[in-house]
Amino acid sequence: MVTIKIGDYDSFSQALKRFKVRCQQSGLTSEIKRHREYEKPGERKRKKRLRAIRRQRRRELKFQTKRIGAY
Repeated sequence: MVTIKIGDYDSFSQALKRFKVRCQQSGLTSEIKRHREYEKPGERKRKKRLRAIRRQRRRELKFQTKRIGAY
């Protein structure tokens, strides 16, 4: 559960902004988006595999640029 403390001189908009930031930091917003609609298990696996491939490509590119910069 996300909570924030509101001071005497805080406005509503400032408190709302801090609350939104706390929700994002805790991962609450991503969890809500994930549960918004049902996702089949096969679709979940496919997305997970695609994320892993993208992550691997980024790591390879990062390594290649470091290696090129070393010469």
